[in-house]
Amino acid sequence: MTGFPTLPTGTPWFVVLPDSGVAAAVAAEITDHATESVRYDSGRPWLLGDWPRDGIITAVTGRSRITLIGCCPVDVAYLTRVLERTRDVASLDTLACSLPGSFHIIAEIDGRRRVQGTASGTRRVFYVVVDDQVIAADRADVLAAVTGGELDMHAVALALLDPIAPYPLDDQPMWRNIEAVPSDHFLLVAGNGRPSRIRWWRQPEPVLPLAQGARLLRHALTEAVGVRAGMGGTVSSDLSGGLDSTSLCFLAARHPIALVAYTGIGRDPGDDDAEWAALAIENLPTAVHEILPREDLPLVYDGIATTDEQLDRPFIGIIDRAKMLAGFHRLAPYQPRVHLTGLGGDEVLEGTPNYLYTLVRRHPWTAFDRLRGLRAHNRWPLPASLWMMLRPRSYHAALSDVAAQVTGSGRRQPLPDLDWAAAPRLAPWVTADGVCLVREAFDAVLGSARPLAGTRDQHCDILSIRSGAGAVRLFSQLAAPSRIPIAAPFLDDRVIEASLMVRPEERSTPWEYKPLLKEAMRGIVPAVSLGRVTKAEGSTEEEAGLSANRDWLLALSEDSMLAALGLVDAEKLRAGCRYSHGPSLAHEPLQQTFACEMWLRVLAGDRTVKAQPTQA
Repeated sequence: MTGFPTLPTGTPWFVVLPDSGVAAAVAAEITDHATESVRYDSGRPWLLGDWPRDGIITAVTGRSRITLIGCCPVDVAYLTRVLERTRDVASLDTLACSLPGSFHIIAEIDGRRRVQGTASGTRRVFYVVVDDQVIAADRADVLAAVTGGELDMHAVALALLDPIAPYPLDDQPMWRNIEAVPSDHFLLVAGNGRPSRIRWWRQPEPVLPLAQGARLLRHALTEAVGVRAGMGGTVSSDLSGGLDSTSLCFLAARHPIALVAYTGIGRDPGDDDAEWAALAIENLPTAVHEILPREDLPLVYDGIATTDEQLDRPFIGIIDRAKMLAGFHRLAPYQPRVHLTGLGGDEVLEGTPNYLYTLVRRHPWTAFDRLRGLRAHNRWPLPASLWMMLRPRSYHAALSDVAAQVTGSGRRQPLPDLDWAAAPRLAPWVTADGVCLVREAFDAVLGSARPLAGTRDQHCDILSIRSGAGAVRLFSQLAAPSRIPIAAPFLDDRVIEASLMVRPEERSTPWEYKPLLKEAMRGIVPAVSLGRVTKAEGSTEEEAGLSANRDWLLALSEDSMLAALGLVDAEKLRAGCRYSHGPSLAHEPLQQTFACEMWLRVLAGDRTVKAQPTQA
């Protein structure tokens, strides 16, 4: 199986090319698909792609050039001044680490090229080497289309893990020979064409008390929303009534915009989003409130067999595709310039409880008090909790245990979430060949894998943020045909930095929900809205969606491409196509499996379900 037959259409992308004959050959392949370009003095294309014309800024001084693609509050004059005083692309770290917003940086100075995304991972960089020349892009599938990439079966098998593969296996491109640049690195291409990856961003140390950190977060989040809303026009925003989306609405409302707040009402009888959203709207008198009632809100898995959006990796968000598109259809008549989403708020604002391992060594009584609260919330057994909190353990040891549990050579035990990583699982319908591929992928990294940070909680913070950013990136690809750009201010680098500077035991506590955001938003969000402690969950919707769409899932299983590749047992998959109660939750890996199935079908250009749905 090879790469996409054509480049993605109706969705933003770009390719960065060298000023060489290799570039001319590649450009000839993609010029007809590119709506925009930026050229070298030679006339050869430097950038080719499809991007909004108001989403790019380029400055040129002599033989030096720099382009920002995305959302950034600077103009050509500012970039020109930066370029005039910059002698090397490595010196652009200051620019990258100071500006608000979310953007790519592409620069060429003195024959050296820098291509960089965001530290969060909402904007990525991939590259491939062709005839000793580096071609970079913001999407892996674009490079696969350009070079005729061969599918990496190890990456496909890893995509079946529930919920995700552990680091560093979580970031494997789906095609051979295509490299992913870590989000805290930039791609440097030397004058001789040799690529290297240079670190430009480092996680801040969590040393600030909550009050001081809240002031930084307030400033960063205000700027993040301001760079989107400050341009005026119509701006839409999620409004679930939760702390994250409510904060975005009130911050956006401070600007001269037409604000359209959107609330989708879930089917869970205990879902109180509507009440909290209505409470917020009472204090947003100029906002329009669009409500999609529960009877009109699509179910999980609705329309999955007709998925045709081109993504650069499998994404479980397709199970909620119909729900998301229904919301954008509701917003379309307003023609919003951008849609603000609260996605990423949980990952940025809520730390993981494994900070107790470090805390118990500094403040043991505080750590035991937090453990008491966490055990009450999660029903953790005391002996296992103490054991996980107190025992020294390397990342290599933790990853080795995860590998053993995932591939069946170790005993899977439900343990408190206090280790470096929780063990994902492979569904029972994954074949022995699929398990073997996953085992080989683990074996390939066990000897060299290092954590993302020096402590368990800092490692998990970054992994969680990157996972959330990856979801936003893929949601943006999924939503691109709607022509409503998605922005996730919580995942802007400056917002992430402000949150991660706060001591973990103050940022995350079992006694209060999102204390950092509450403190940061006091005086902006009404106190009554900051008082919410509930959060809707989707088990009712998933159960209803699986029941309503089971026949379609069974039909997809009949001629499964995963089965054709030898990764899935079709009969076992059919048996798993039902909602399961109890601790096993056997239905949950269906999300990854059918996300991967539909991704393969779109990749192959075959969205036909050969077997008609029949009642099981």
